[in-house]
Amino acid sequence: MAKIRTESSHSAALSRRAFIAAGAAGLFTLSGCGWHLRGRQTLPFSTLYIAMGENSLIAATIRRNIEAQTNVKVVKVRDEAEAIFEFLGQNRGTAVLAYNSEGRGRIYSLRLTNTFRVVAQNGNEILPATQIYATRELIKDESDYNGIANEERLLYEEMQQVLIHQMVARMAHISEEQFRLATETKK
Repeated sequence: MAKIRTESSHSAALSRRAFIAAGAAGLFTLSGCGWHLRGRQTLPFSTLYIAMGENSLIAATIRRNIEAQTNVKVVKVRDEAEAIFEFLGQNRGTAVLAYNSEGRGRIYSLRLTNTFRVVAQNGNEILPATQIYATRELIKDESDYNGIANEERLLYEEMQQVLIHQMVARMAHISEEQFRLATETKK
């Protein structure tokens, strides 16, 4: 029995082929300019201790990201680590960007700032105290207070994820020279 190809199935097949060809051309173009997917990052140290509470959600997320994105093993004992990640603090801030006709805040800017550093086992700084931040806008609807609270919570959670990725990326830029200097000199 012969398979009859209709006009619509033929155009759909051509459309799929064109989409795949365009995607492949786009990837070749991006790879030509130096862009590539992030693979595992190689850090100059092989073990890291995260100086935060064992049950901290932030510490658990940092640990997962470091182990998934780098060659580093996160250890539970400080003395077993070549480097120590110290989370120095987190600040949340809100600013009013626009007011409604009654003079109440309508559009807000949410800001989340994390401060951290990485030190060697001897206490010398490998990466000095570094501040990173993320901002998002929140439009408040006075009639939906619960929805606003949930949206604000979700925005802060999303910003936290972004900042954790940025902290891991920043640690991936620690050079062999920075690590060597920190570990060789006495504090």
